[in-house]
This record gives sequence, structure tokens and C-alpha cells, in this order.
Amino acid sequence: MAETNSDLYRSDIPENPVTFKTKTIKSDTTAITLDLKIPVAQGLSNPQIQSNINKQVEDDILEFKKGMEEAAKDNAAEAKKKGKAVIPYIASNIYSVTYNKASILSINILYYERIQGKHSYIKVPYNYSLLTGKSLSIEDLFREGSNYKEVINQQIKQQLQANRDKYFAGTPEQFKGIAEDQPFYLENGHVVIFFGFHQIAPTESQLPVFKIPFSSLSSILKPIFLRG
Repeated sequence: MAETNSDLYRSDIPENPVTFKTKTIKSDTTAITLDLKIPVAQGLSNPQIQSNINKQVEDDILEFKKGMEEAAKDNAAEAKKKGKAVIPYIASNIYSVTYNKASILSINILYYERIQGKHSYIKVPYNYSLLTGKSLSIEDLFREGSNYKEVINQQIKQQLQANRDKYFAGTPEQFKGIAEDQPFYLENGHVVIFFGFHQIAPTESQLPVFKIPFSSLSSILKPIFLRG
């Protein structure tokens, strides 16, 4: 049967044979409260690829933990030196597996920090080919030579214009386009583009995202990534 564009964004593509368990790190001291969750992939047919993915994700979470602990320790020492009450730092995260089909895996980790009473969020995506173990850039999703940036930028501008009240004044006019290393993930038939904390909009518990349907990208997406 000939391949059609609809194959690229079919909703019936079976999931990859991979599941996740969660490792948890919790501690509560006068300097910092930690509640971190580490996703651990299981069931991949290639144990080396599975090990590499798990190591990269865990290493990044532990690096975040180390940085927060060191900063919190310094903060507590400085407060005690000045005779002030220690306001403990808080560091936590949640994760979600947003795409697990067609040998592609997307994992999202959202970090929360509270430092001296001020909070912020950091979202870190991981996108992998389970065939090669390669970490995917946004360019890897598209056919060589395609105008994917132009297409995505246009769709983001349309969404900015349609929801101007959600963003900082002038954002639609000032938007310069996505970066070469633009953070993204896949979710429910969409390429999801996002930006940093307070980068384009006031942020509370959710970072602003722009969901681009596979169906609107079907002429430039690589079929190998998004078909069964």
C-alpha cells in the first residue's frame, strides 16, 4: 500500500515496548527540602540504548540536585553568619512521558525551585530515537532542506496574535523565530515548542507552549519518525 500523508500523524500507531518506573530522592534539612523523581526506562530491546538514556536523564537530575544543595548550604551559612533565620530552599520535579510511539521517545522534566522565597520553573525535554539511541534535535524531525523554521515560526506568530493577552506586550511583533537548538517535545500528534520561565509570558505553574499539529507539517516531516 502506498504511503500517504495521513500515515505521518495516525493516532493508532502502537506504543514502543518501553515502560517506566520512578526512583525518588527525598530529604528535608534546615537548608533545603528536596523531592526529586527520576524516570527509569525498562523493556527496551537494546540494553545499551536503554542504559544510555537512563544515565543521561539521571545524571542531569543529580547535577540539578548538587547545584541546589551547594547553593542552599551557602545560603544557610550566610544567614546564620548574619544572625538571620534560614529560609530553606525547595527543589522538586515532575516528569511525563509525552510520546512513546514509532521508535521515538519524548520525556519532559519540569523542575521547580524556590530560592529565598522566589520561585521559578525549568522545563527540560528529552527526545530520542530508540533505533539509534540518538538525542533528536528539532531539525532531525524534518526532511533535509525543508523550510521547517519558517513553517513553525508562522504558526507560533499566529498563536501569539490570537492570544495576545497571555503574553508580554509586544511579544508577537518582537518574536524573532525559533533557535537552532530550540527546546521541543512530541505530544498527542503535535510538535510542542516552548520557551523559558518569564521569557515571553508571565509564568505561574505552566510554561507557555505552542502546539503544532503533525497534520500541518506532513509535507516536511520525515515519515520514518511519525508513521507506524
